[in-house]
Amino acid sequence: MTTNRRSRSRQSALKTAAASVLGIAVYSIFSEESYLHNGRRFLTSELEHEMEVNPLSMPAQIAVADDSEATDFNAGENNMSYLTSSHSTLLPWAQNNLVDIHDGPAQTDATNMFWHIPKAGGTTAKQLYQCMGKTLTIRIGIDPRHGHDQTDEIVVFPPIAGKDWKTVNVDTTIRPGIVRAKKMGLVQSRTADLIFTMEPAFAGEQLFDPQNKGRIMALFRNPVDRLVSKFYYLQTATWERTYKPEWKDMTIVEWAELPSEDENFMVRKLSGKRFSEPVNEMDLILAKEFLRQRVVVGLMGEMTESFRRFNIAMNVDVQEERNRRCVEEYFGVKDADSGVKNSNKHPKVVEGSPEWRA
Repeated sequence: MTTNRRSRSRQSALKTAAASVLGIAVYSIFSEESYLHNGRRFLTSELEHEMEVNPLSMPAQIAVADDSEATDFNAGENNMSYLTSSHSTLLPWAQNNLVDIHDGPAQTDATNMFWHIPKAGGTTAKQLYQCMGKTLTIRIGIDPRHGHDQTDEIVVFPPIAGKDWKTVNVDTTIRPGIVRAKKMGLVQSRTADLIFTMEPAFAGEQLFDPQNKGRIMALFRNPVDRLVSKFYYLQTATWERTYKPEWKDMTIVEWAELPSEDENFMVRKLSGKRFSEPVNEMDLILAKEFLRQRVVVGLMGEMTESFRRFNIAMNVDVQEERNRRCVEEYFGVKDADSGVKNSNKHPKVVEGSPEWRA
């Protein structure tokens, strides 16, 4: 029993170390010295400068999963060999298929993609751009009730009567749906204003190519707050694939001791690793560089500013009357708890408490 408790303690410390490193990268990209370039806002920081000077200089501690299986593409040895020989800090698909964050909409006609991190404001992003009448790729596009889920050709349609926003008959949130969307030529069809995905690296590699590039945006949230929100949300979200009614009878401390797919969640998603594959320092390097060079970053605690950046990246005219009203609707009147219209109400966890430390 003592050994198991010590093991859990070590795992928790390691997970925290890895999360903190990536968290520092996110917040430095968002909040440090900013400047205007070609009509949009970009960021620099001491951390970014340090990574440019010595990108392979990384902290010694990092969580490593127990699984020994790994794909050849993501093998650390292969990645190191590529990075060393090419003098690049991005893998070939990230280098060639996705635009740099410094390339504004005037410089490229890239297709926009939003990485929906669970419980980090992704639903708000969907609702905002639905309000603006955009065409989005989300799960509803393959709902059999609409009759387009078995069609091999791209179909754009309004899924809800009386609403003018549209969707496409693909599901880009999951890997099988991404593979299907690739075969159907989703990006090449230029039909989607915004692709939503929960697999940023896999989608970035599969959907785009050097002639049809993509631009990635994402909202980030304090990892403890995000997981607490997930814990309470999935207890009642009967419509979700990952609905967990059994969590209702658990405390957060008990839940935190369960095996979790959230271990190194960000690193896995940004490096393209599956949950059955181990992660290492090379994956953390790739994740940080992908984030720094290819992701337009937003923070859930700074929603108004974050969506200002996203709108600039997407070339959305917020002075247009409809778009202005949508922004006002979602960010004009702030909720007392979350600062956004859409939120999952739940008990708060106080920093430093047993639940926070779990």
